[in-house]
Amino acid sequence: MERLDLLGFLLITFNCNVTIVGKIWLIFAILLRMVVLLSAGAPVYQDEQERFVCNTLQPGCANVCYDAFSPVSQLRFWLLQSLAALLPSALFCAYVLHRGAALAARGLGLGGRDAGGPRDLPVPDLSRGYVVHLSLRVLTEAAFGASHYLLFGLAVPARVPCAQPPCSGVVDCYVSRPTEKALLALGQLNICQDGR
Repeated sequence: MERLDLLGFLLITFNCNVTIVGKIWLIFAILLRMVVLLSAGAPVYQDEQERFVCNTLQPGCANVCYDAFSPVSQLRFWLLQSLAALLPSALFCAYVLHRGAALAARGLGLGGRDAGGPRDLPVPDLSRGYVVHLSLRVLTEAAFGASHYLLFGLAVPARVPCAQPPCSGVVDCYVSRPTEKALLALGQLNICQDGR
C-alpha cells in the first residue's frame, strides 16, 4: 500500500506542477505531430529522390541537383524536431519525479527522519523548473522553425532550375507532389508556432 501511496504522491507532484495548457500541448503537438508525420509524411516522402526527375541524361546530374534542392530530408528533419521538442518535457518530468521521490524518501523515514508517509508531505512547488522547461521548449521550437525556413523556405516549387557542375548548362528538375509537401511543411510550422 505504501508503494501505491508513493506513486500517487509522485503523480500528484507532477500534476500540480504542470499547467493544463502544458498537458494539452504535450498531447496534441507531440503525439499529433508524430501521427501526422508517420501516417501522412512517410507516404509522401518515401520515394522523394526517385521521383525527382531532371530533363537530362547526364550521369550524376539528377543526384547533385537533388542534393542542392534538399540538403536534408524534410521528414527526418521533422522527426528530429519532434524529438528535440519532447526533450525539455522529458527532462522536466525526470526533474519532478526526482524531487518528488527525494521528498517522499525523507517522508518515509529513509533519510533518517520518521514522518507519516507520502500522504502527509506537502507537494513541492517546482514552478521555476517549469518556467525553465517552457523557455527551453519555446527556444527549441523557434530554432527549428528558423532552421526550417532557412533550409527549405515556406513553399515547395514544382520546377527547380539547376546548374550544378556535372550538369551541362541549366537543367530543369521536377519535384513530385509539391502541393502535398508544401502543406505538410506549413502544418509542421503551424504546430510549432501554436504549441506554446
